[in-house]
Amino acid sequence: MKTDHTDRDDWEAWKDEATRRALAEADAGLFISGEAVKAWAASLGTDHPLPLPQPGQ
Repeated sequence: MKTDHTDRDDWEAWKDEATRRALAEADAGLFISGEAVKAWAASLGTDHPLPLPQPGQ
């Protein structure tokens, strides 16, 4: 049986790895800008909704 301490260590290790992957993806340009997401969201429910934004926009 795991203790809370071990669970916390596992969680911290998982968060650290997820953060490293996310930073590497951002460095490679694999993210969607907040502006593109906001424009897409604002277009929903209109006569001309925008397509889902793609990385690099």
